[in-house]
Amino acid sequence: MTLNFVTVFLMGGFAALAQTPSAEVWAVPSAIKVRPDDRVQARNLVWDKSTKTISIAGAKNEHVPFQIVITVPPPPDRHHPAASGFFVEASDLVSGSGRLARDQVKVYFEHVILCPGKSSPIGKTGFWPDALAPLTAPFGMAAAPFRGEAIRNRGIWIDVITPPDLPAGDYTGTVRISENGQEIDRLNLRLKVYNFALPSETHLMTYMGVDSRSLAAFHHVDPSSPEAKALLRKYHAFLYANRMEPWFNEPLRPQIKESGGAVTLGFDAEAYDLYMKQWKTKRVILESAPGDLIRGSRSAEISVETAQLVKSYLKQVCDYYRKNGWLDRLVFNSPIDEPNTAEAYEETRKWASLVHEAAPGVPFLATRTPVPQHAEWGTLRGFVNSFSIHGNDLNGTAIKNAIRAEQSKGGEMSWYISCDQAYPQPNYFIDAPAMDPIMVPWITWRYGMQGILYWDMKHWSEVKSPWTDPVTFMSGYFCSDGRVLNGEGSLIYPGSETTQYTGQANVDGPVSSIRFELLREGIEDYEYLWLLKALGDASFADDAAKSMVVDVRAFSRNPEELFALREKMARRIEQLAGNKALARP
Repeated sequence: MTLNFVTVFLMGGFAALAQTPSAEVWAVPSAIKVRPDDRVQARNLVWDKSTKTISIAGAKNEHVPFQIVITVPPPPDRHHPAASGFFVEASDLVSGSGRLARDQVKVYFEHVILCPGKSSPIGKTGFWPDALAPLTAPFGMAAAPFRGEAIRNRGIWIDVITPPDLPAGDYTGTVRISENGQEIDRLNLRLKVYNFALPSETHLMTYMGVDSRSLAAFHHVDPSSPEAKALLRKYHAFLYANRMEPWFNEPLRPQIKESGGAVTLGFDAEAYDLYMKQWKTKRVILESAPGDLIRGSRSAEISVETAQLVKSYLKQVCDYYRKNGWLDRLVFNSPIDEPNTAEAYEETRKWASLVHEAAPGVPFLATRTPVPQHAEWGTLRGFVNSFSIHGNDLNGTAIKNAIRAEQSKGGEMSWYISCDQAYPQPNYFIDAPAMDPIMVPWITWRYGMQGILYWDMKHWSEVKSPWTDPVTFMSGYFCSDGRVLNGEGSLIYPGSETTQYTGQANVDGPVSSIRFELLREGIEDYEYLWLLKALGDASFADDAAKSMVVDVRAFSRNPEELFALREKMARRIEQLAGNKALARP
């Protein structure tokens, strides 16, 4: 049988034609971040050096990533060039009943970024892998853009994507590693595909911040231009392709015209066709009090004129969504962000009452806990029915009881991570454990919540480039008691700068990161839990989550526990799905 190969070049030039005799190749699971000086592993969850075999497993319609590591001792000093000219080739994966084409094996260059400070007590300074640039050119061991700095380990992220109709079974192939055109190693790749597919619909609500104005500013285009609109759509498409959705979905905002006390709305039919019908958006969050109508005033004293304008707007939005069968996907956002005073609580209650009067049944979202910080402020319960809860507020039994009580009344619950959430709580920091993003959806299930929110995926306005500066949200110093926040507000990278900082071809849209990929891994785990419940074994799903999560401050960061549990869940889903098939007439 002839294996078809896809050639993936690993950067660097062709100047160093001599092969590096001491280069060593090994593999690690996705749930580990490989630092430049980590030791070579002979055996781990996916790798067996004795047989040169990588073993991975996953369902149909799932991403199954792992990492290859090329290890080369650095040169004796900065005046000697780092090793270069590496590339990787992955064959088709073949079983007795099917073939997974090589173009479903995506390979990425792991760009390392220098973190001069650490984000938590368990963080570390130095180089960390993060951005994942699609491999299109040769690469080497130099830690760009730092001339003369070579790293010992270069990680390569490989993502095997299983189509929903791929036959179950054991697939085999190879990964070939060469240097300057000569093979230095050939690894066996084994993929077990379980006999079920993850749902195409994602059941975890995700509110991820990606706005057009900041994107346009970074790329130096007019925010109202067609170029800015196309750019935003590319970033949104990237989110949807990875089971996530934008927080404020700008293309779906109605155009508002107000004249003589009357409000008229316009809806972009083309955008709604794409986002609602093709991309099947799960939740659309629209402002309950658009600035065009309230003119910046969010006072608790809502004038009669303003109230009438806002009610007209809310009713027209509801009518449009109801007419198209989308009303259950609509959410109105509170104009008061993170209310933290008695006055802000009162303002939130008044706006919630206005929304419930004009748009009965549509959730009203506020970024606050259902448990009030101060009893004298009163409660938001009975007014807010979609709480997005700050991670620091998830500690304690009162909040767990309140979540259950609100959900019993049909309320929706999500939570969010931000700059002031410190270890041992999870975060998306570059120098945080790889398990942290994975466990965010697990924590969501454990608390019985339905979604997650993250304030910004691309906060790049405070730095020259996120490719070289990990602290993109320098203002986070003030909300985190003076801590360094590597990667805060920046889970993706601008593809327009890929060549400049990695030598790989520029990407027309965003470039992913290890942290973003790991979050998607956790979202796919959430789908395993959802399948267990949908197939009739909710207790298995709940027990699985309990085995990994006590609460937001106490959860497993052990990849071995995660991988063992994934296999158990897969076996149980196969059993349940088989029983259900046998029960059909």
